[in-house]
Amino acid sequence: MHIRLALPSDLAPTRDRLRSVLGPQRPEHQLDPVSQLIKSLLSARTYDEVSWAAFIRLRAAYPDWEALVHATQAELEPVIDPVTFADQKARQLPILIRVLLLKRGELNLDFLATEPVDEAMAWLMRLPGVGVKIAASVLNLSTMNRRALVVDTHVHRVARRLGLTGRTGDAREAYDSLMDQAPPEWQGEQFYELHWLLKGHGQSLCTHFDPACGLCALHEVCPRVGVSGDQERQVIAFDA
Repeated sequence: MHIRLALPSDLAPTRDRLRSVLGPQRPEHQLDPVSQLIKSLLSARTYDEVSWAAFIRLRAAYPDWEALVHATQAELEPVIDPVTFADQKARQLPILIRVLLLKRGELNLDFLATEPVDEAMAWLMRLPGVGVKIAASVLNLSTMNRRALVVDTHVHRVARRLGLTGRTGDAREAYDSLMDQAPPEWQGEQFYELHWLLKGHGQSLCTHFDPACGLCALHEVCPRVGVSGDQERQVIAFDA
C-alpha cells in the first residue's frame, strides 16, 4: 500500500511548478538502447559529467560494442576510471554483452519498443547488474522514449520529501508508486521531463543536507519543509 502525504494530483502540478523555474526539459541527444544501457551502467553512483566522459572514452576505444566481449577488466578499468566502482563495472560490462548476445543473438534491444512496459522492465532487470533505475533509463532516455520514470538518488529523495512515495521504500517501490500516480495520458516525453526536473531540483535546492526550502517553488505543498538532513532516511527537523 502506498502512503500519500502530499496533495491530490501531485505529479502534473509538481512538474508545472518546477518547469516554471527550471524551464522545459526536452531530449536533445538520445542514445540507441544498447548504448544507453552501457551509459547507465557507468552512471551508477557517479556524477553525470564523469560518466559521460567515461562513456565517450569507452566508445572511442570500442566503436563496435561487440568487441567488449573479449575485453578484460585490466583493459577496461583505466578507460572508464574514475567512475565509481570502476573495477566492478569493468568486470560487469563484458558479462553483460555476452548475456545479451546469448539471449538475442545480436546486440539490439529495439524489440523492447513494442513490448508492454512492465514486461520490458522485467526483461531488462533479469540482465546482470541491471536494476530498476537502469532498466527505466534504457526505456525512457534512449531513442525508445518509452513511458517509464528514471528514479535516481535525487528523484527518490525529492519524491520522499514531497510525500509522493513512502519514507522507507526502496527504488523499486518508489518507481511503482510514482508510475501508479502518473496521468494516464503521459507519454515518454512527460516522464523524461519529470525526471530531469526532479533531478535538477534535487541537485540544486532539495539537496541531501540543508535544502534551500526558502527558495523552493514547492515550498507551499511540501510536508517536509525544514529538514536538515536525510542521512540513511533518518530525517531531523529544525525550526524553519
